[in-house]
Amino acid sequence: MTIAFINRGMNPDAFGLLLHAAVRHLYAKKIKTAEAGADGDYTVCLSVDGTLKDERYIIRNETGRTVISGQDELTLIAGFGRFFSESFFDGLGGFEPPVGDIDFTPDSHLRGMYFATHFYNFYHNAPLYRVYEVIEDLALYGCNSLLVWFDMHHYSSMEDEGAQDLVKRLRAIIKYANRLGIPGSLTMLSNEGFASSPVGLRAEWDVKGRYYALPDGHYHVELCPSKEGGIEEILRERRMMLEKFADLDIRYVTYWPYDQGGCTCAACEPWGAGGFLKLLPHFAGLISEIFPRAKIILSTWYFDKFCRDEWRDFYPHLTDGSLTNVEYVMAFFFEGVKPAVIEENGIPEGIEFIDFPEISMYSCRPWGGFGASVLARFLGKSNSQTEGLYKGGFPYSEGIFEDVNKYICLCNYSGLYRDPADAVRAYVRTWFSVRGEALDELTDAVLRTETALSREQEVLDLNTQFDAIGAGEKKSGPKRYRIDDVSDIDYVFGVFEKYNKILPESITSDYRFRLYYLRAQMDKELKEHDFTPSLSEKCQEIFAELRRIYYACDKTSRALNPPLGQ
Repeated sequence: MTIAFINRGMNPDAFGLLLHAAVRHLYAKKIKTAEAGADGDYTVCLSVDGTLKDERYIIRNETGRTVISGQDELTLIAGFGRFFSESFFDGLGGFEPPVGDIDFTPDSHLRGMYFATHFYNFYHNAPLYRVYEVIEDLALYGCNSLLVWFDMHHYSSMEDEGAQDLVKRLRAIIKYANRLGIPGSLTMLSNEGFASSPVGLRAEWDVKGRYYALPDGHYHVELCPSKEGGIEEILRERRMMLEKFADLDIRYVTYWPYDQGGCTCAACEPWGAGGFLKLLPHFAGLISEIFPRAKIILSTWYFDKFCRDEWRDFYPHLTDGSLTNVEYVMAFFFEGVKPAVIEENGIPEGIEFIDFPEISMYSCRPWGGFGASVLARFLGKSNSQTEGLYKGGFPYSEGIFEDVNKYICLCNYSGLYRDPADAVRAYVRTWFSVRGEALDELTDAVLRTETALSREQEVLDLNTQFDAIGAGEKKSGPKRYRIDDVSDIDYVFGVFEKYNKILPESITSDYRFRLYYLRAQMDKELKEHDFTPSLSEKCQEIFAELRRIYYACDKTSRALNPPLGQ
């Protein structure tokens, strides 16, 4: 089977990137693509239609061909992604196009993804072409914004070699997204600073006043906007960083309160309704100058975690004109539990909230260290408790081990699949090339991997010491990873063992299937070896393979590095 592609109105660069993604995935299904201008057994025509609005695409299936129409390049890429997922490929060269036409308009205008480019995780350390492939796949899933962060505290200035390396990488990531039609977004801590920030202007971080806990992740180089010259220094340091991205398509800048960040001095407390908002109009002015098209997203991350009644003090500012140039307010209400002030009063008219769901770290550490991580139940609970609240969002991603969670979130934002189980079923059908009984079994097995995800790390060597920020052990000792619920482990292992033997090698070798198979083997080994990886040679082999898949290295944080040798 050969599929030919026809371009009607897409710019050549975006069309070429779409072909790159299509060829990559069709090749794994044993489908060939025709040379440019040549005929194929089947034709896919991609047509820009300026009359379509709000990212609407239409897929019309005719005898021997499919015509996909969309308002622009990115919409057409999402339309092709839908065509790909609605078609059936058996993985051996067999192909069946979708049945019936599709006319789809996403519910939410912001369907983003956040790449955590730090600690030598996949996004920080993998070859860029691998990161580009993830961006292509997100475009196929309907993603329309990509968020990254330049963490300033590591460097004394933008002239540091490490700072220049990170800028180069982040620019490459955003530039590739821009080529696909995905606008870039930047996030930053409101008062973060360089390692060289003036000592006399630094923020306070100790527990006092209304604060009952130390703000997480404070590096003690952050700056206080209430001190004379503090705002000017914050803006000076921030300008140096932002100007490195000024020529890219940046549509949103996220203004972040904590983790790291904040100031506990009397003039700034409570930070979320004090120093944080004092700095906002100055920050907004700088953003308008450097990125004239960009809007601000104001994050409420960790409000009320360190300081009492922070949400209650912040809430009136939603409507009093304080939120200069703010397009969205970002929040993630863990498992759907909302602050009392929102439960009592709701969201004011005209204010739009987006979420920042945790899709990588919840319930299991090291994150992705044992293979695929599925959070369908967790996300389903959070979504059901906040239904109608969010107008999109930016899921937090640490790597490729939670690809299905990305798909669940993006489908929820678009309205394609509200129930995570339905999204998982579509995902399994698409990437594992199965239907009927096989689809039922594999979908069930993927969902039931979540049963055994939660596990507790126990240090068997009591002399092991931990570093101050929890990034890893100073001295490593043997550990036990006790799984809270082992009831589904044997079932999940049996299903993936069965289909690892049945499905084509091009499917089982792809990381999407492989990470589930490795996870199934890992959990079975842990169950049979007192949850202690050092007692299982197979566990060690799996850890080594996972490190290769993630491009992990010795510098990779132990919080997300498969624990080889433990």
